[in-house]
Amino acid sequence: MNTEEDEFKRIEREALRLWAAQTDEDDDTQVYKKPWVGLTWEDMPEEHAGDSNFLSGARWAEAKLKGRNHD
Repeated sequence: MNTEEDEFKRIEREALRLWAAQTDEDDDTQVYKKPWVGLTWEDMPEEHAGDSNFLSGARWAEAKLKGRNHD
């Protein structure tokens, strides 16, 4: 019969084996990266269509966000 210590060691070995098998499977994990989608003219508020300052600011903000979110 197994003693309590032998049983503990068996459980520990099994846990280590399962952990090792789990970490081996994660080696090929790939990170999904969404493609950058910029602003379109339809995204711009109609009331600012002729406002060059607004459009410049929108493009500036778009460029900043792209730099932060898209390597």
